Amino acid sequence: LELQQAFRLLAVGGVLVGDDLDWPAVESDLKAFLLENPDIATDQSSDDVLRSLPNLHHSPEGYWILDSNPRQYVLRKQKGASKAELRAALEAEVNGDTPAEYVPLTDGDREAMRSYEQAVLLAEEGDLKASAKLFKAAAAASPSLASHYGL
Repeated sequence: LELQQAFRLLAVGGVLVGDDLDWPAVESDLKAFLLENPDIATDQSSDDVLRSLPNLHHSPEGYWILDSNPRQYVLRKQKGASKAELRAALEAEVNGDTPAEYVPLTDGDREAMRSYEQAVLLAEEGDLKASAKLFKAAAAASPSLASHYGL
């Protein structure tokens, strides 16, 4: 759900406003999100800032409704994950459970990959000076390999 990503990225204290609440798919996604995250719905009912705004009504499902045409929903983030937790969650989504295997596409990438593999072997044997030299050469020869392996 887009809502899940948007809410996760929202700063604590931030307000998320969604439109087209009259569309069944939007309302269904919103309710599903709040069912999966019941603490968010609970936090909404006690929000004095949102409660004080005109034309904003709290729904029994746990979100706020802006009385407009079309109707809009409003959620306010009361608490959130630390930056490190957010970064780890986003990296896991981008990389998956296991990082993708590097696939060299060009002759330069393949040559850089051979240098990288030699550098790993040298590092495992304890020859760190020669290993560092090969890692640098591999990174210089292939920006995609350098990015994939964090060189």
